[in-house]
Amino acid sequence: MAIRAVDRSSTGDELTMKCIAFAKGTACDASVLIARPEDYVVVDDIGDFTYYPSESAMLEDVEYVDEAACVLDRAGNDCRLTLDEDRKLCLGPLFGPVEFSWLRQAWMNNRHRNAPAHRLQRLLPANRDALVAELFETLFLEHAGRATGTPWAVDVVGEKSQPATLREVDSFLAELDHLERATVRDPFGHLYRPVRHATHRFLAPAAGTIYYVEIPAG
Repeated sequence: MAIRAVDRSSTGDELTMKCIAFAKGTACDASVLIARPEDYVVVDDIGDFTYYPSESAMLEDVEYVDEAACVLDRAGNDCRLTLDEDRKLCLGPLFGPVEFSWLRQAWMNNRHRNAPAHRLQRLLPANRDALVAELFETLFLEHAGRATGTPWAVDVVGEKSQPATLREVDSFLAELDHLERATVRDPFGHLYRPVRHATHRFLAPAAGTIYYVEIPAG
């Protein structure tokens, strides 16, 4: 399973696959995400994380039972896929709360292995509920290609703007030579310091990938 998020357009039911950092996509309202009980995060058999807005979107994308090492619901329950009587993929029974230390390590490994795919570098949570919330929120935001209902907030030495998506935040900050005095707040209220990682020392100061490092509260 490639590293991606799967979403359905707000203007129709066409399934859209969005590869991290490359493809254009769509997203639902962030306030809807908070209340949405039927979305899932899948950890696949090679340790990649994928967000799905619904069970049907997940089942349309996953190809075989063992591809999903863990199916995580918003309550933090660990599920598995199985086959129904017609040999079609379906969601199996719950195995109870996901094991926190395993999930935390899997997320740490994935962020390290695929750093450009996870540019929202939040602080690692200290408990299972906070970690589950982080997974759903960050995977959702990393792929939001349209307005999420609640804008982002960018502050550069008192100059404020409200981009609709992370992509728009990137575009705004890409025009700046220096990011040291900029801060970014996501639609869920987390505050970040943008940091530019140049891929080559001969590139212009404004070139390079922007990462967002969470600033501790308080």
